[in-house]
Amino acid sequence: MTTQFIPIVCPYCGVGCNLELSADERGMPVKSGCSGRNEDLNGQYVCVKGISIHEMLTSGDRLAEPMIRKGGRLEAVSWEDAIDHTAGGLREIISRHGPESVGMLCSGKILNEEAYLSQKLQRAVIGNNIIDNCARLCHGPSEVALRKQLGFGAVSTFLDDFDAADTFIIVGANTLATYPVIWMRLRKRAKKGDVNLVLADPRTTGLAKFSKVHLKPKPGTDIYWLNALAKIIHERGWHDKAFCKAHTIGFGAYVKSLEAFDVDNACTRAGVSREDLARVAELIRGKRTIHIWGMGLTQHARGTDNVSALVNLALLTGNVGKQGCGVSPLRGQNNVQGASDMGALPNVLPGHMHLGDEAARIHLGAIWNATLSAKPGLTAPEMIHNIADENIRALWVVGENPVMSEPHSTFVSWMMQRLDLLIVQDIFPTETAKFAHIVLPAAAVGEKEGTFTNSARRIQFTAGGLTRPGQAKPDWQILQDVARAMGHDWNYGSAEEIWEEIRQAIPIYSGASYRRLKGSHGIFWPCYDESHPGTPRLYQDGFAFRDRRARFIPCSPPEHLMEATEDYPYVLITGRLIGHFNTGEMSRRSARLMKGTPESFVEMYVGDAEREELSDGDSVRVTSPYGAVTSKLKISKSLSKGYLFAPNHFNQPNFNALMSSVPLDPQAKMPALKVVPVNIVREK
Repeated sequence: MTTQFIPIVCPYCGVGCNLELSADERGMPVKSGCSGRNEDLNGQYVCVKGISIHEMLTSGDRLAEPMIRKGGRLEAVSWEDAIDHTAGGLREIISRHGPESVGMLCSGKILNEEAYLSQKLQRAVIGNNIIDNCARLCHGPSEVALRKQLGFGAVSTFLDDFDAADTFIIVGANTLATYPVIWMRLRKRAKKGDVNLVLADPRTTGLAKFSKVHLKPKPGTDIYWLNALAKIIHERGWHDKAFCKAHTIGFGAYVKSLEAFDVDNACTRAGVSREDLARVAELIRGKRTIHIWGMGLTQHARGTDNVSALVNLALLTGNVGKQGCGVSPLRGQNNVQGASDMGALPNVLPGHMHLGDEAARIHLGAIWNATLSAKPGLTAPEMIHNIADENIRALWVVGENPVMSEPHSTFVSWMMQRLDLLIVQDIFPTETAKFAHIVLPAAAVGEKEGTFTNSARRIQFTAGGLTRPGQAKPDWQILQDVARAMGHDWNYGSAEEIWEEIRQAIPIYSGASYRRLKGSHGIFWPCYDESHPGTPRLYQDGFAFRDRRARFIPCSPPEHLMEATEDYPYVLITGRLIGHFNTGEMSRRSARLMKGTPESFVEMYVGDAEREELSDGDSVRVTSPYGAVTSKLKISKSLSKGYLFAPNHFNQPNFNALMSSVPLDPQAKMPALKVVPVNIVREK
């Protein structure tokens, strides 16, 4: 049997591991593995999701033919009929309700080339900026805060810095589950005792035993303890005075905001001790420090301020733009950074150019032969709300699953049914696809070539060559077919032709040609021309503002938190597992991954379970002010009293049914997806 080896970039988390798929003579993947071809990234490290990719790709659930809803049922049709129906439906809605009645949700898992065409279609064909991607629900606050304070909404550091750092501050992130390959690297150093790990997480995860200090702040109280920590550092004179003077603005205002801050009161509010914060300050003092965070920091109504408080700490101690230092949000999907770089956002154009920048709109308009609107579009949560108001009549969902991922999911399901036109373009029949009027089957990783950009801004080439299921097409071909059916002369012959336009449109990507990408371990943007080596570490020569200085932004803590009440005496925390991914549509199609965790559960602290007279394996009903679900109970010692934990990868039940869609973070429009007060009882 002839075996073909196809080099790919992993389609799961934001690490961007380099893997290989082994394909048989029919072009079907039979094995996933890692040859170690990229020593700069994952080397021979691979996680359980990475070695099971072939199972997901060969699942019998793959969408293989386009479908149109007829008489209440989805029926297979030809591509010609599907494209005509899609284009005709969009034209009719635009004619009746205007271009701003159509929205698009863009995936963080598709190629850069496909994310670029998604936003180009929305802006130049549909005629609005109503496009958003999955970053809204995970690291939207990180993008906003980092863009405001440092210049780019992106990770500033790279893996060589991880090897040089002395201290890691890990806030609201379980890297063992979300970035296992990176955790393997950190754990290796932690076991040797040559690195200081500071963990801020209300749960006791696998990271805890390697940490020098484990803070267990109450969810949503991060500004309290971060400001308190900053005040301790400043009062002791341990801040980087030279850095703050030469490379920042707003330092005086920031210090003044801390003067009236009561450290002891903040510690009480956050549930941490002053002694522990003092110990953390000592571990940062004069140490090269990297600040890592996850959705435990961002998924709150004040998520942007939470991130700003952590960025302020990094600036105060001079830990940005230097070797072994930096800020590193753990982006959740393989190309969510790329989707944002490509402009799949309602207020940001490709290349992180602001929508309000007239020159940027003229620049792109000339390439696209279009006049671009300056009116900001809607975020994903706002699109859902605008369906209720009958302002959004059509929604095109490319590789996303809002029925599972958005808060108050029962309401979202209802909104999907109220649309005049719902188009779902995906590799699997998702929960959202159940309500679609049109379903378009897409090709997956290994079945198409192109590029992904990982969490650390590393642009990488991923190869194609696998046989696609049935009539599935690459997303870029589907988008092009619809654009042409709507009267636009798109004639891309390959992903590389799209890439050449991207290099013309996006200055920070201009130097990353396919030739260079195929012959390297990836190129970090910014990369301005083909002689530019790329930029692994941001801000070494100044920050991305006209004055080259970073910005301190004072942050006051929230007055109200998601806390337990008499009717809802527990706080539910949602999160991720090492063996599953996002809404589970990919990972639940792998036998290996389902064997590890075959069903959902809700964890409860052992003492609480004893008090409630609940036992491991009981069927329990969990109720919040917004909904109720039934799940199996799992007794745990990793939680603190009064807290529950549930994974968000399963459709039965979907714990996002318990979450509120309001309030939204006023800056990033992020809903508070991380915690909610609940009641729990044995199911009768």
